[in-house]
Amino acid sequence: MKAFAGWLPHKQTATILPTLLALALTITMGSLAIARFDAAHDEALRNAFAYETSEITLKIEERLKAYRQILRGSRALFTASQEVTRREWQHYVDALRLQADYPGIQGVGFAVPVPAAKLTLHEQQIRTEGFPDYQVTPAGPRAEYTAIVFLEPFDWRNQRAFGYDMYSEPVRREAMERARRLGTPALSGKVRLVQETRTDPQAGVLLYLPVFRHDAPLLTPAQRERAFLGWVYSPFRMRDLITGILGESAPGSRLRIYDAHDQSPASLLFDSHPERRESGALTDRRVVELENRVWTLVFDSSPIFPLDEKTRQMERAAIVLIGALFVLLTAFFFSARQRARELDRISTSLRTSEARYSTLVNLSQDGIAALDTDLRFTFLNPRLIGLLGYAPDALLGQRFDSLWPSGDSTRSRSLAERLQRGEAATSEQELRRADGRILTAIVTDAPHIDAIGGLQGVILTITDISERKASEQRIHYLATHDPLTGLANRAMFMDQMNTSLLIAKRHKTRFALLFLDLDHFKEINDSLGHAAGDALLIESASRMRHGLRASDLLARQGGDEFMALLHDIHSMHEALGVAEKIRRALNETFIIDAHECLVSASIGIALYPDHGKDLESLTRSADAAMYRAKMNGRNGASAAPDAPPEPVEP
Repeated sequence: MKAFAGWLPHKQTATILPTLLALALTITMGSLAIARFDAAHDEALRNAFAYETSEITLKIEERLKAYRQILRGSRALFTASQEVTRREWQHYVDALRLQADYPGIQGVGFAVPVPAAKLTLHEQQIRTEGFPDYQVTPAGPRAEYTAIVFLEPFDWRNQRAFGYDMYSEPVRREAMERARRLGTPALSGKVRLVQETRTDPQAGVLLYLPVFRHDAPLLTPAQRERAFLGWVYSPFRMRDLITGILGESAPGSRLRIYDAHDQSPASLLFDSHPERRESGALTDRRVVELENRVWTLVFDSSPIFPLDEKTRQMERAAIVLIGALFVLLTAFFFSARQRARELDRISTSLRTSEARYSTLVNLSQDGIAALDTDLRFTFLNPRLIGLLGYAPDALLGQRFDSLWPSGDSTRSRSLAERLQRGEAATSEQELRRADGRILTAIVTDAPHIDAIGGLQGVILTITDISERKASEQRIHYLATHDPLTGLANRAMFMDQMNTSLLIAKRHKTRFALLFLDLDHFKEINDSLGHAAGDALLIESASRMRHGLRASDLLARQGGDEFMALLHDIHSMHEALGVAEKIRRALNETFIIDAHECLVSASIGIALYPDHGKDLESLTRSADAAMYRAKMNGRNGASAAPDAPPEPVEP
């Protein structure tokens, strides 16, 4: 017994000392692991926060560009039509599908300047259009007035702004003056819109674009002042605007938008979480320039964006505890039950974390995919599978560049080399869907780097912008075509004619310019009504178009006036032949609303370079020839006289 008693302390010492040394080593290694874990965790949070703020800033900038394009298309309507009616404005704005394609915009309107001497006449004119209570507001004498005459959609909220003099308010006036003086878009500062009520009041801003006579020079402020017609504009309620851009689900981070650089309560335009007082661990500040104005975007991460300190301490403790338990369990032979309990706790935590991130990825409104180092798909979230239209597992193992409509090995190598360098990029790309259609998307690719700097693969974020592209194309069509006949409008025709001049000068070729005016159209329009007149214009345009060659261009200048550009014409005789085909086609009887109508055309023809070597001289020659045809009895074509020979240098 004594021998045994003497042996026990020695045995215990031999066991405990190595155990304590192992425990100390474990704690030391655990501390190093914790430090690396904390650094990686913090870096991931900062990257996620920076990505979120960049995405939100980009979406706001892109949406404001789209609104500016809408106003450019609206301005083009005044170029395409000699007089825009209230009905034409309504049809045009309806065609834009604002609420479907551009949620957040309050409407599209048109405001005109009203001299003080013509204020009463202006009010009487609008009243005759079916608005007996119309008046310019606010009342009172002023040196200069403006009035909102068009604003669509003409709902109960926008009706409150009908007839409002925006020029009477200093903030609006400053933006309107800047737009008129410079001839460029202008964004106003913070205002309270006339459309606001006591229910759900929001800060407002307005975007203006000046409208000028299309045939006037606009190089100087004085020229722009003389040619000025009014402003096309859009009002925005800020919370509706940002919700329309970002969607109903606001970002987890707090977003505040200030007018200019000032971050005072008076300049606050928008606050996504006004009830939030505490600050998160991460902040960011972005300054964006919008139409000669500055918005300051202040981001503040949500309090739960980074893990709270208690959770962080638990994670650190878990690392140390795992190591310590391993040593203690090895040294003192802990029970299997205790080991199973600890492992179950850890497994549950991992499953919870995995489920949380899986839910975020699967519910994302953007397509998300993972690629290996060979650019082959290893994962696609449900949103991306739906966008591309493939079966859930059809793309796994396929290369990402197989979705490009045309294979480009150089582009693939460039992508791979950039990812090897650890560089991310965002670009607009076209991807081929399963049904063969093309998906236009914003693609962000970012390298997936492990803890030691090795490339593990690629993470893709894909945002569908197909509908936005379609809307932009629709706006471009409306800006370059006559809305009634579908022909090119004057602006598009003049651009094409400038191009034809350059080609003809370079290659020493000839082309012909035709001016066409329908004879006695006003009589038919007045007797049968505007609807019948529109139907007659549509049918006349169709007959004239069929009388031309595929390479020729026909445009409506306005009213009953048309223009045609005949390419590769060798002689006046050839141009007269084309004009005769058009004349005969128009001479055939029209049936409009069960009425027989007879229409003819007076046609003037000018050749390049015989009748002019620039745009101005050619159009002047063709116009003079058309009037000569009218004076000769109408229903015929007249050629412009040859230009006098240029003087020869002695």
